[in-house]
Amino acid sequence: MKRVQYSIEILELALKKSGHPYQLEKIRTPLLSENRSKNNLSQKKYDVHWLTANQSLESELIPIPIPLCKGLMGWRLLFIRAESQQKFSAIKNLNDLGKLIAANGHDWPESKLFEENQLNQRLATNWKSIFLMLGRERVDYISRSALEIFQEENAFPQLNIAIESDLVIHYPAAYYFYVDKSNQGLADIIESGLKIAIADGSFDEVFNRYFSNEISRMNVAKRRLIEIPTSNKFKRHSNPEYWFSL
Repeated sequence: MKRVQYSIEILELALKKSGHPYQLEKIRTPLLSENRSKNNLSQKKYDVHWLTANQSLESELIPIPIPLCKGLMGWRLLFIRAESQQKFSAIKNLNDLGKLIAANGHDWPESKLFEENQLNQRLATNWKSIFLMLGRERVDYISRSALEIFQEENAFPQLNIAIESDLVIHYPAAYYFYVDKSNQGLADIIESGLKIAIADGSFDEVFNRYFSNEISRMNVAKRRLIEIPTSNKFKRHSNPEYWFSL
């Protein structure tokens, strides 16, 4: 998975830039929920993992509050049925969007966000079911991040699903590295290495190598921006170098 490969490369870059000796061992696991990964970190099954930035995780782990993908997780495009574009072209604001029905995973962070903002949604238990709901006209759209949507656009060619062309949704969201509460020293090493890599341009070199095509295809400047408020006040640096923006 592209995001996994990227996160490993960024971690190795941070450790190298920190100047501290290190040995990086990759632990292969089945697909984990964030709660399971949190427990694995606490039980020292591994030392570091990338997880979504949120207050709940911050209360139990140490976040390194530098967004690994520059917050691209919070820049969202929509999957729609190809024949529905005209309906979405008429959307001007969040209230308009709320009149339509989204598909979300029952454990996706976005499902809570939609509930907070009283946006209509239907929940499914797995990724495939979410797309089937759209194809079968049970919902109107699926919101996916710039990190996901272009990798998924050809997943179900039989469903006649397309990427909506006029809108971009945004809310603050990020992936951070996390370590256990007992591992402050490692957190400091990773954070210092990330800051050095950002300052000398090597972070951007890796980021652009992985995601410049996604950013170009998003074409954000030519889309109508709809901001979604969030109660997820996770810890974050205000340095604009850390975040993708218009």
